[in-house]
Amino acid sequence: MADLNISTDSPDFLTDDSLHEAYELEIKSERGQDVRFGEIVASKGDSVTSIVIFIRHFFCIYDQDYVRTLAGKITQSLLNTVPSSAKPAQVIIIGCGDPALIGPYMEETTDEFPIYSDPSGKIYEKLNMIRSTGGITEPPPYSCESFSSAMGKTFKQIWKRGWAGLKGGSWDQQGGEWIFQRGKLRYAHRMEGTSDHLTAERLCEILSVDHDQSNTSLSANTTQETKNTQGSKYMEDNLESGHPPAT
Repeated sequence: MADLNISTDSPDFLTDDSLHEAYELEIKSERGQDVRFGEIVASKGDSVTSIVIFIRHFFCIYDQDYVRTLAGKITQSLLNTVPSSAKPAQVIIIGCGDPALIGPYMEETTDEFPIYSDPSGKIYEKLNMIRSTGGITEPPPYSCESFSSAMGKTFKQIWKRGWAGLKGGSWDQQGGEWIFQRGKLRYAHRMEGTSDHLTAERLCEILSVDHDQSNTSLSANTTQETKNTQGSKYMEDNLESGHPPAT
């Protein structure tokens, strides 16, 4: 069977121990229920591909535009094109604000992806995602808003939510894009600034499928997995037993 043709960036900023500890941390659902991060990236069995998008605070207009763009580009039809060895594939959004704002965020973005939140910021920290306000005045390619327009819309949304508007998450927290396959970390990109998400087009390229492959190895430019698959043995042991990592 073919496999995803993922062009990886070696996550040399992450240790095995840090990734293992991240799997055990809990994030929250829209209803405030605790869910282990390890369950999110491995909950559907050893053939799941999970694209995990860590966003900035819930009122970041740039990120809202980004999620809308993703929803239009990375559709279920696209996810259905991955080979059977990598199915089912899913996209997960994780924010850093109050989980009570997940519903309003979905309303703003018309997002169809499952959304969770890490209001403690522990997973962001454990995965070495940075804190910075760099690039905040520079609109990204996935948004048509100017800086002044984006700030105006941000404060309008905050005002609309009342006291909850103060719980959208840290303004300097940056996110990133992570791809897990069979419980292994296969790709990691951390934002360096406010406008630094991977574009939907770039993610689509990374998720492109090489249907001509006759085995389950990645393409030639992705064979070096020493650091790309940190924590893989830990996850594989749990997946083989049919259970996600236990707390």
